[in-house]
Amino acid sequence: MSFFFFILLGVWRVDAQPPEEARPFRVAAGLGYSFTGYRDETYLEDNRYLNTITYFIDGNIEKGNFLHSLNLGFFTGKNEAVHANPLFTVEIYPSGPLFEYFQKQNVFTRFFLEYGLDYRLWGTQVFPGYLGGAFRSDTYLVKIIDTLNVTSLVSLNVHANQKWIINKENKLVFSMSLPVFGYAVRPVYDGAPYFYSGKKLIDLPDRRVISLHNYWAVFSDLKYEHTVNNLVSLYFGLGFELSRINFPRPRTDAIFRLSSGVAFTF
Repeated sequence: MSFFFFILLGVWRVDAQPPEEARPFRVAAGLGYSFTGYRDETYLEDNRYLNTITYFIDGNIEKGNFLHSLNLGFFTGKNEAVHANPLFTVEIYPSGPLFEYFQKQNVFTRFFLEYGLDYRLWGTQVFPGYLGGAFRSDTYLVKIIDTLNVTSLVSLNVHANQKWIINKENKLVFSMSLPVFGYAVRPVYDGAPYFYSGKKLIDLPDRRVISLHNYWAVFSDLKYEHTVNNLVSLYFGLGFELSRINFPRPRTDAIFRLSSGVAFTF
């Protein structure tokens, strides 16, 4: 009789243990490497390339069916030089030396910030899917001589997240963001300042509302995360961006990045 009593007591003690405390907050910092290419025809109708170290901060808050996410990234570095072509006819800058600068290295800086709010709409406990919206800011800076060629955009995006919880220690998370409406600031055609009679004249930037008729882009990210303990996780990520804005002259950007970092949950 006492034998069965101890069995029942053991079962009760196991059932009476409080469930594992939910840990809805996640903050992560990472370091990566971006392979980038772009073409901005406001100042040079040629492809430029940059491969450089990139810095990342991201975070999530999961409350009920809602998923809040924040992503921030930054890099800066020197573009590879454009090979000089002796047959190229300089029409915009007849003086010559200004175009010769474009054939050399210049500094390209990229910054983005995105906040997303998604709601769980499909899937299971191990394969939940979320759909919602995001606010996103993107800035592209190219230092040209003593000024900056600046493209800055803010947009409202369709945003989606898909998780695959492989087991307690491992999971995959895929996210995608597609802009649908926003506002952009672009340099005027030529981008760099004019030089006339030794005086520098700077035109005002071109500002316009953006939507699918003049701006389209896709921003995506895939992360594999491994849980070390209740507090710390390690992750490895792949990212891809492709965008094009077509005023006053086209700019196209393509970015592929690798990243890894550490995440804290609490």
